[in-house]
Amino acid sequence: MPSAYTCLMKKLSNYRDGDIFLYLLSVVPFFLCANARIDENVLGLALGLYVALIYCRCNFFLISPMYVAGCALADASVVGLIYALSPVFFLGTAKVLHYAFAKPMNMLSANVFACMSLLPVFVFDLGVHELPYVIASVALNQVFCYCATVVCYALVVRGVRNKLSADEILGGAIFLAIASLGLYRADVFGFMPYFLIVGWAVMACTHSFSLSAGTLICFAIGAGGAAAETDLGVCAAVIAMFAAASGFRKLGIWFSFAAVLLTDLLCGVFFNAYEYDLLHPIAVAAGAFAFAVLPSKVRAKMPVYITDNGLSSAKQMVKHNRNEVFSRLTGVAKVFYEMGDCFGYRPSRAFADKSPAQVVSREVMLRTCANCPTRAACQAALGSDTGILFEGVASVALGGGRITASDLPTFVNARCTNIPAVLASCVESVSDYNARKENEKQYELSQQIVAEQMYGVGKLISNLADDVNRGVTFDSTLERRLEEELSYCNIVCTEAVMYSKEGDFFLNLTVRTDDVQKHALDEIVCKVLGCKMRRNGVPQPVGSGKTSLSFCAEPRYGAVYGEATARKDGSDGNGDVKSVQKIGGDKIFFAICDGMGSGTDARENSDATLNMVENFYKAGFEGENVLNMVNRLLMLRSKDSFSALDLCVIDLRRAIAHFVKLGGVQSFIKRADNVEIVNSSALPIGIVEEAIPFTDNKLLSSGDVVMLVSDGIADSLGADGISLILSRAETDCPEELCNIVLAQATRHGAKDDSTAIAVRIV
Repeated sequence: MPSAYTCLMKKLSNYRDGDIFLYLLSVVPFFLCANARIDENVLGLALGLYVALIYCRCNFFLISPMYVAGCALADASVVGLIYALSPVFFLGTAKVLHYAFAKPMNMLSANVFACMSLLPVFVFDLGVHELPYVIASVALNQVFCYCATVVCYALVVRGVRNKLSADEILGGAIFLAIASLGLYRADVFGFMPYFLIVGWAVMACTHSFSLSAGTLICFAIGAGGAAAETDLGVCAAVIAMFAAASGFRKLGIWFSFAAVLLTDLLCGVFFNAYEYDLLHPIAVAAGAFAFAVLPSKVRAKMPVYITDNGLSSAKQMVKHNRNEVFSRLTGVAKVFYEMGDCFGYRPSRAFADKSPAQVVSREVMLRTCANCPTRAACQAALGSDTGILFEGVASVALGGGRITASDLPTFVNARCTNIPAVLASCVESVSDYNARKENEKQYELSQQIVAEQMYGVGKLISNLADDVNRGVTFDSTLERRLEEELSYCNIVCTEAVMYSKEGDFFLNLTVRTDDVQKHALDEIVCKVLGCKMRRNGVPQPVGSGKTSLSFCAEPRYGAVYGEATARKDGSDGNGDVKSVQKIGGDKIFFAICDGMGSGTDARENSDATLNMVENFYKAGFEGENVLNMVNRLLMLRSKDSFSALDLCVIDLRRAIAHFVKLGGVQSFIKRADNVEIVNSSALPIGIVEEAIPFTDNKLLSSGDVVMLVSDGIADSLGADGISLILSRAETDCPEELCNIVLAQATRHGAKDDSTAIAVRIV
């Protein structure tokens, strides 16, 4: 079993040189926070940063020495050393306990252990300093611990390329003010690095950040200096330098540089904002000059977070991939079209140039004359083979008539010694010929079905290719606005990708897992996009405490439906089969299939028909192709199986009803002021090879009700009767309308299975 030292070294070996450098660099913020004291009797605030980094999964063995070193640089006294070492012991113990019980350390437990780590300081310091100062030290460390945790989680766990939320911005401002306070107190032989940073920060805020972000940063830096001096003049001076530099921003970087130096001189000499000596203007000038000489490309990338999120290249890659997918799908569609052409080709059959009677007569000759001892004599007397002798009797047999010896030529009756065998052979040959022709017909029908399926698949893939190639527009402006609006409600959005297609919006957000269930998230999405959006699919965790959400535009219209059904008196079941399905999220498919007859057998036929139609529609096949394929498949299944099919597909985005009927009865649209009848004239499905459906499109309005009925209702009430009932009905509830129509059909003696389905657009 490897030792603890071996495990530690193996774990540390996984860190890259850049990671190790960042850990070494962390001694600077630890020093600044430990040095951040308003009063000498109050402890520094490095503990809050230490706990925050431990909570944010930083390596305990790498960060702890940096924390101790930063505290020791700020305060090498006994109290300072206890303040540095005590949290390492307590948090190290906490890490071991949480690891042993396999429980992650949350923010609350980290803060509790941080508070406990101050107990040794409290006990030791109580005999030196007054109680209020000790309590103030504990309280300030706890408050700063929370602020630092919020900021460190955003920067360390999520990454600096993500937009900050409102509480993270506030926590960042407090952290910057605390660091500025510690920096202001750092005096290197009379030189104050604080003003070096002020010069650089003012120039950076002027030329790299927005006005609001630059003002907040400069205010936080100035507030730290003001807290150290207990004089707001320092903060006012930093804000004044930023305002002056911003005023000359459009004139160029060196005009802003001059404005910063002049404003610093005025604030220090004439307004006594701070102690002004020779090193002071040198520090400010050095910091401002260091930023001014940076290349413009570097200055443009200085913000702590970048709103673009690096998505431009990703979007270009998406467009490239869409073009590639379009090209491939188009190629696959062509392959299926060619396969359909191949299956649609009908090769020549044997005896294709002969009539059925000639084919059968040849079969009779081969069966009866091949082994006859007088075959040669007959052929010599006839002057040809004997096949032509049996064409007459073959014609009679093929016509379904009963054949006798009188149907044979005189030549055969005079010379043949086995007439009964000839007649039996003729009957058998006709039977074989009919079976062969039926098989050939079924083969051709199957081949045609496969060809149509190939064409249908090709059409489907071609439609998918067109959909992929259809213009997709990304909107970076709305993405940035959405991230900003979400941040106001403390919802952290690390990535927003939005595109529009045919006027509809599609959106993908990556947010904190804790923010997924916030009601404000959906409200803000709808508000920013200016339309009603709905979540599409299940939220997908993407790691590091983040979850991906997909949104799509809600259809302009919704739908509610109702149904009513009754079986024929004395029947063992209802032969009508109904279906209501949502297709693609924006279409409603509903249908009634009435099988031949009634009862269980009719229901089985209806089920088979409607299931096939439904599945084809779900797969994206178009209406006429669907019905042709289903029709041929039903004919293969049984010659005596047919069904009346009545279906309607309502597009909820455009409020268009597409009716498809094969033997179905009339349908009805109940509007606010009238009832419209949709007639039908097509044969039921499964009767003839080529199904020619009746189709019609109708525009709908909000409140319109579409009703489909089976022939049990239509035969008993008639189209005009149903129309009158619907027009007099005082309700537009689909369920109630169906019950009213069915009750009237029953009262008028409906003699078949009865079904009604109604859908209302809302």
